Amino acid sequence: KVFVVGRGAKVPGPLAKTAPVAARKQLKQKDAVVKWQGPKAEIWVLQLQAVNPQNHYGHFTPSAYSMARDLMGTCFRQMLANQPRSVSLEHIGESEDEFLGLCVGLEMAQYRFKSQWPKKQKSEFKISIKSTIKNSDELIKSAADLGEAVNFARFLVDLPGNHLQPGDYAELLKKTFGKKAKTKVSVWGPDRLIKEDMGLHSAVGQGAEQGPHMVHIQYRGGGKEQPIAFVGKGITFDSGGLDIKPSSGMRLMKKDMGGSATVAGLAQWVVNHKLKLNCDFYFAIAENAVDSKSFRPGDVLTARNGLTVEIHNTDAEGRLVLADVLTVAAENKPQLIIDVATLTGAIKVGLGASLPGLFSNSDNLAETIVKASQKRGDLCWRMPLIPEEKSRLRSDVADMVNCTNGFGGAITAALFLESFTKEIPWAHLDIYSWVDSPRGVYSTSGGSGQMVQALASFLQDQESNHN
Repeated sequence: KVFVVGRGAKVPGPLAKTAPVAARKQLKQKDAVVKWQGPKAEIWVLQLQAVNPQNHYGHFTPSAYSMARDLMGTCFRQMLANQPRSVSLEHIGESEDEFLGLCVGLEMAQYRFKSQWPKKQKSEFKISIKSTIKNSDELIKSAADLGEAVNFARFLVDLPGNHLQPGDYAELLKKTFGKKAKTKVSVWGPDRLIKEDMGLHSAVGQGAEQGPHMVHIQYRGGGKEQPIAFVGKGITFDSGGLDIKPSSGMRLMKKDMGGSATVAGLAQWVVNHKLKLNCDFYFAIAENAVDSKSFRPGDVLTARNGLTVEIHNTDAEGRLVLADVLTVAAENKPQLIIDVATLTGAIKVGLGASLPGLFSNSDNLAETIVKASQKRGDLCWRMPLIPEEKSRLRSDVADMVNCTNGFGGAITAALFLESFTKEIPWAHLDIYSWVDSPRGVYSTSGGSGQMVQALASFLQDQESNHN
């Protein structure tokens, strides 16, 4: 049995009286986690703490949502280690965000890839949830939608590369979203990509067993306003191509489609939430394989928008597939474009593995995304687009090169992408998409579902403003 005492609330007197002496002392001291063995079940009391912004230097002050989610996730992982048959949770408090975070933490902490694949295991484990909040049933449903969306993104990242090749991925997305209400799915296979002048996208995937694909999911939940577009990098496995990665750098490269997994998770949330906005979701899917047909360093390719690109390094392939698909997205004249990609190692050098870099040509868009990311504890940090750095992308034989040597690799990668956005308000999220070890709500290492929660919150804000 789990009792969660929200900020400003008190532990019920009858509950405190049943606690052993040591536990009562912990309760009075406002310890975050107090547990003891009751007559029929183990009792956990989680006391959510007030935040002192001075301890966090004003940068990333935890939100009520994120503190509740992470504490619940951490404790729930410990509870599951004892293999309980059921968990009963009672929340005492008034904060809707706090309660939402608790329920999302419960959902995310239950995810284990081994229990989902290759065959989903049946579970007799039961959870019951009560709260003093009046609309708790509605919030429980919202939390389930959000947690399941994050876990869907994690599942996609966790799938082995030989089970999620480009054609397989396109088919999975079509099967998942093809019959959903208010959605329409279109798929461009290898031949269609060539016909549509997707020269960059086609070249990246031409050496793989299954050729490159672009998937477009249209969701129309609003009126006649232009859609919000999301573009995800979907490199199902990245060997580096002919500029091959070392084995240590290749080991986790099934996760190089993590940006597209975030977009897929977000699309699932949008559909289940019945968002009252129009959205387009684009997936730039390919495998960067080593083959006699693979594209080469020094090749000059022609993008859909007519720009020519000299290949400096075949391991800078993600920006190539994104460039052509960003062009398609821009041609449909959306309100704004957000792309998500496991794009550079350089961003991790500057910000670490758990903090994505955010680049944008719009201060307003960037500020709105950062605000949403902090609200949901799904953080990102804005990085600069330095115009002078674009000169480093010059080529002697083409309009530009695909990458450069030296410092600032995440910045030049973002500047490359900006060339394909037609000056539409645009944001680029350079993510890691992975957790290296269990922590917080993550029971194992693997896909993280990074930025699904933040972008869902962003869309909710857009929906509120629209209404």
